[in-house]
Amino acid sequence: MKLIFILFILFCSSPEKKVIPELENFTQIEDEVIAKKFLPIILDSKEFGNPVEVLYRASKDTSGKIYITYHFVWEKEENLTSGFYPFLSRNIYTGGLSLQKIMFGKKDIELVSLEIEKDKILALEFETAENYDPKKFGVKHKHLIIKDGISKPICFKIKSWNHLFEEKPIFSCSEKQNLTEVNYFTEKLWAEYTMTKEKEGFFSRNRAHKIYEREFIR
Repeated sequence: MKLIFILFILFCSSPEKKVIPELENFTQIEDEVIAKKFLPIILDSKEFGNPVEVLYRASKDTSGKIYITYHFVWEKEENLTSGFYPFLSRNIYTGGLSLQKIMFGKKDIELVSLEIEKDKILALEFETAENYDPKKFGVKHKHLIIKDGISKPICFKIKSWNHLFEEKPIFSCSEKQNLTEVNYFTEKLWAEYTMTKEKEGFFSRNRAHKIYEREFIR
């Protein structure tokens, strides 16, 4: 009960803020060839489940660099580990009270972002699980930006029940993968997944995205 009370206080005390786009240096593009060419491989995961689709948005800056973000979509996230804290997670956050859905929206969406110049990947950005312990209530996120030694294809395994990534060596990509198609993240789908909110608060949070994704091909 003490944990629930603390969570309630945190939720109610979070200030609201408005979303303010800053898109002057980006021109939105839709390019299925590029999207498929650089699509990361997600290795098959029987333990944590596989994404059901992958969506992308992309932009080009004034220097000609291409920025593309892939959004991998799972039907849900759930910690099936036994124990008290996983039980709380299932009954407060991902199920039961379903705070996750209230705060962010339906399904679970995780992203991988690339910066590309002349067919070369300059930067790879994603989140992984730090000191992962499935017995805990939540998972600590670690934001990674890699700028050296990036080769194609990029290969990931799913590291945690909330679908954070772990980069794997290229030879691992010969294992079974589960997604080869990628679709443009349309305005309709963006709204359906409530990616950005008119106002942010603890009960109404933007889903992870890059600033250049806030506009789209009309």
